[in-house]
Amino acid sequence: MNLSSFRYSVLVLLSALAAGSVACNNDPNTTRQQAAGATEQLKKDSREAAGDIKKGADTAKTQLSAAAEGVKEGLGDKASSEVDLNNANKAQLMGLPGINEASANAIIADRPYNRAHDVVRKGAISEDAYREIAGKVNAGPGTK
Repeated sequence: MNLSSFRYSVLVLLSALAAGSVACNNDPNTTRQQAAGATEQLKKDSREAAGDIKKGADTAKTQLSAAAEGVKEGLGDKASSEVDLNNANKAQLMGLPGINEASANAIIADRPYNRAHDVVRKGAISEDAYREIAGKVNAGPGTK
């Protein structure tokens, strides 16, 4: 049962009670029986709605847990956060600490690199600049 069904049930109950209190031709026993029947239906609908809400909450909890695990895995994937010196664009290189536009242009101009440290050997950046980025770069998958 969804929320609109629940609201409808409440409306039916209230309508039954109002009709029973206004109608002069119904005797009190009939009104009582109608109110009891409407209340029983409302209780059933309420239990069903509560069950649906719990199922939805359980599903949402499962999905949220899965999403959180995915985020943790993504953050823990060090290789995907490293910058590939052979394929990075200028903006990606300039996002590294100590790498300005001139350094990024030099890194791009001196490609390809077999190892990340080759950027120093080829003169694109200094050894001091390399120390700042050493753990953040590679020369392609599986290289350092």
